Amino acid sequence: MNERLLQDTALRYFLEVVRSGSINKASVKLHVAPSAISRQIARLETELKTQLFERRASGMQLTASGELLAAHARRVRLEASKIMGEIMALEGVHRGTVHLASVEGLATDFLPYVISRFRQRYAGIHFDLWVCPAAEVTQRVREGNADIGLTLSMTPQRDIKVEKRLKAPINAIVSTRHPLATKEKISLVQLTSYPLALPYADSSIRTLFDVSCSRQGLVLEPVLFSNYMNALVNFALNDGGVALFGELSVRHRLDHENLVVIPIKDRELSSRYIEIQTLADRLLPKSVATFLGDVCQMMS
Repeated sequence: MNERLLQDTALRYFLEVVRSGSINKASVKLHVAPSAISRQIARLETELKTQLFERRASGMQLTASGELLAAHARRVRLEASKIMGEIMALEGVHRGTVHLASVEGLATDFLPYVISRFRQRYAGIHFDLWVCPAAEVTQRVREGNADIGLTLSMTPQRDIKVEKRLKAPINAIVSTRHPLATKEKISLVQLTSYPLALPYADSSIRTLFDVSCSRQGLVLEPVLFSNYMNALVNFALNDGGVALFGELSVRHRLDHENLVVIPIKDRELSSRYIEIQTLADRLLPKSVATFLGDVCQMMS
């Protein structure tokens, strides 16, 4: 097999087909003819003596061999980016971009705070933050589209290194004027007396809340549903009632806004964990590794 094949344009075309799911979509993205992409894919399959895709009506589906090549190609791309960053560092050029993927709860308050603090020391470093559901965070890290992922813990994931795992219980968030604001801890039963604001059912908060209510035979009907975290927090801030969030989601708002975090004594609501993820076996660029250290430290 020609090893140079695994370092050339063919891999770039191959990865775009993997990402987009079809040759036609990849051709639009790459601004090349579909036939040129087909030739490069065929060349790869001939040289590697294996089929990389199954051609289906729904699009191009990777075979097991294709999955292996995709993992290799992503690592090659990331390693090239790392080397360029190191070369610039040797020349005294402190610049580059750290790519992040995060669930909304950590992207709204926590990450902007960490990024702003980091850039006070490293003003040449830029950031790209993609906010998405928990499963997509892990996918973006695995595919090399994110250097660091901040997500809610799920089952162990292949090709993923967990840099830090932190317990992240769900708390009640109220204004300082709320009747519960002076409580050190509360139970879920106590929330039945107050208006409640919750995210939709596809969130970890709502899932665990529903499980706990079912176990205890409680019926709590929220007065506000939203897929936008700030709407829920501001509802509580403006004396509308109670919102449910992890402390880290609002930590840096507590110092300058009239918000109070109250722990909830509950089995399900205390069972949630946050993970900081990177791609397994990847040597991180210095800027990414330094920022990762800041994230881990400030999350504690």
